[in-house]
Amino acid sequence: MARAKTVSAEKQQIEADNEAVVYIGLNNLRKGLKTYTVYKAKPEALIDSLKAEMPFIGRLFVPVAQLNQAMESVKKKGTPLNLAYREMGGVE
Repeated sequence: MARAKTVSAEKQQIEADNEAVVYIGLNNLRKGLKTYTVYKAKPEALIDSLKAEMPFIGRLFVPVAQLNQAMESVKKKGTPLNLAYREMGGVE
């Protein structure tokens, strides 16, 4: 039973890693970031290259299916998405 749960959890993680995501942060074209750009999967190389400057940048890449919920979360003060957005210079 525990093995089945582990395999199922691993399968869900693989599917989540390959899920289309959308970037909801501010435009920063010099760094390759454009608001509402959709990626086939989370762009780990891009995120890793920007983490030194913006530690929470990865939070701004959300699954397309959760876009509406994520945009509401960006507007709500104190949420992880709001803090990541503000880190980039956003004032929401």
